[in-house]
Amino acid sequence: MILDSNKVGIWFTSDTHFYHKNIIKFANRPWNTVEEMNNTLINNWNEVVKPNDTVFHLGDFAFTSNGNWKKLINELNGKIYLILGNHKIYEF
Repeated sequence: MILDSNKVGIWFTSDTHFYHKNIIKFANRPWNTVEEMNNTLINNWNEVVKPNDTVFHLGDFAFTSNGNWKKLINELNGKIYLILGNHKIYEF
């Protein structure tokens, strides 16, 4: 695969922890609920990442069931490559 940043955006991110209720407290995130956090993260992501961009997510993407993963991936712009993180919070 050849990535040409003149044609598509190439993004790197990590530690979004979608659906991870306790991360709000542990990381002092500014939301009261998981729904608030997820919605804000999705909106912020999609404001920056275009549908044809490439995103490398470098770990700790989400803490949820398979069904929520699929729903979430479909809501986010870009071709997303997920790399497992250190929290092992993935459920396949």
